[in-house]
Amino acid sequence: MDSVELSRTTRWGMISIGLLQGILCYLLMTYLVPHNDGWLFYGMPATIALSSALLLTVVSFKQRALWYWMALIFVAVLAMSVWLKWQIEGSDRWRQNDIFMLYGWRLLLMAMLALPWIQYSLQASRQQTRYAQFYTSLWLNALTLLIVFISNGLFWLVLLLWSEMFELVGITFFKTLFFETDWFVYVAVGLITALAVVLARTQSRLVVAVQKLLTFIATGLLPLVVLLALMFMLTLPFTGLEAISQRVSAGGLMSTLTLLLLLLMAIVREPQKEALPYPGALRYLIKCSLVVAPIYMLIAGWALWVRIQQYGWTPERLHGVLVVCVLLVWAFGYLASILRRGRNPLAFQGQVILCVSLLALGLLILLSSPVIDAWRISVNSHMGRYHSGKIKPDQVSLYMLDRSGKPGRAALEALQKDVAFNQDGKRRRDLNSLLQGSRDPIQGLTATQLAPKVTIAPGSKQPDETFWTYVKGQSYRITSCVEKNACVLVDQDLNADGKPEQVLYAFGDGVSLVFGLRENKWDLLAVAELPEGFNKDKLLQAVANHQLASAPRIWRDITIDGTRLQMNYYNE
Repeated sequence: MDSVELSRTTRWGMISIGLLQGILCYLLMTYLVPHNDGWLFYGMPATIALSSALLLTVVSFKQRALWYWMALIFVAVLAMSVWLKWQIEGSDRWRQNDIFMLYGWRLLLMAMLALPWIQYSLQASRQQTRYAQFYTSLWLNALTLLIVFISNGLFWLVLLLWSEMFELVGITFFKTLFFETDWFVYVAVGLITALAVVLARTQSRLVVAVQKLLTFIATGLLPLVVLLALMFMLTLPFTGLEAISQRVSAGGLMSTLTLLLLLLMAIVREPQKEALPYPGALRYLIKCSLVVAPIYMLIAGWALWVRIQQYGWTPERLHGVLVVCVLLVWAFGYLASILRRGRNPLAFQGQVILCVSLLALGLLILLSSPVIDAWRISVNSHMGRYHSGKIKPDQVSLYMLDRSGKPGRAALEALQKDVAFNQDGKRRRDLNSLLQGSRDPIQGLTATQLAPKVTIAPGSKQPDETFWTYVKGQSYRITSCVEKNACVLVDQDLNADGKPEQVLYAFGDGVSLVFGLRENKWDLLAVAELPEGFNKDKLLQAVANHQLASAPRIWRDITIDGTRLQMNYYNE
């Protein structure tokens, strides 16, 4: 890994890019995103992707090919961002932030796979093979990213110490500047990031030292993973595959093991080495593990397919299938390298890794486009199972549909017109609250509007407005009360003090709540789950027949010198 010759002009240009990135991010987040959250998806990813790609690839700003690549990156990232933003239009801000973070990690993975190819096209060397340059660039990019994180972390730790030291003597200026001034944070992160990249790209000996250390660790871990893979495969004939199909995480565990095996193999297998740095017997065991690696992925694919047949597609299962496909190609490629006689398998394995990197990059791009729309596939699968009768209305996952972008929204709107689905009051309320963007419909009512919706049992009195104001604060427990006559209020003396408590029966939520006055203020005294099948008609019948009573507890409280200990018995 040779140091890149960066001219003084190029280095200063990289530092300027870091500063410009910080300024642009500050302007976007401070002045544009608060007024239009679309800028969070359009501006931030494109700005960070473009500036980061420039920092990691530039050798000379005069290279025309460099700007062609930057234009392609800008257009690709912007197109994916526009598609994603269109998909989640109408979602709440918290959900959008979660999706944005996941999108950022996906872009990072895309960058790690794409940058070595861009760097090869800009800095092609006749002294190295394509795979050797790919291997070197991948290490350099990964370790540069590590150096960037470490540099920023240490920088902010020093600033934290700086601000705390001066705060000891009553000077808060530095704390305000470092941690409460937005422009300083953005500009500082951009500047430190640029300086760290310049350091990593010009001082390659430091990077090589870290690479050698990590390669040495991987060399020690590979035999351990090989032993695990072989031992587990030997136990399968005795345990069978039935136990694997019953585990939810079976496919994920096997994919993780295979990925770890292939990744360690790729790290240990350096392009300049003619053979693996192990004794002959250990090299034979490693070859055996590469032979069984495709079997692992076939089993993982089978376990995933069993789940898909049972429960349909979800975004997680679709992602799992794509991971299995990539690892299956990788594993079969390594197997083919071993079966090729008369040739060094390590040379062919390099070509396999190049193909796998392009395959993974292509799938990631398609996954961020309409071609492989995980939400659309999952929603169509789920609703198809519902309409075909494979799942009942109670098994329809409103949570999954609500988190599936526009396809999920369209499915929720279709369910609103579904007669069978809306026969149950709770399902109908949950569906309407999701479509209205409120998970607590009672919050939209005033205390005066809530009171007429609750049925007052015969013989009970209507409480004052302060009672309904307090009940509204417990709305998350009694969402069914938003519908007229869905809940019943009964006054009943439960502590024999001559003053009746108010018992609210929320049948749709399956609970009853006891309210009483404490120091002339309403308070929640107790909550109980209603028995299965208990409904409004049974309660009103019990009231009419004077069958609504109370029973003393069997287990008593403890008193110590007149002081009462209220005991909560688990078996009472």
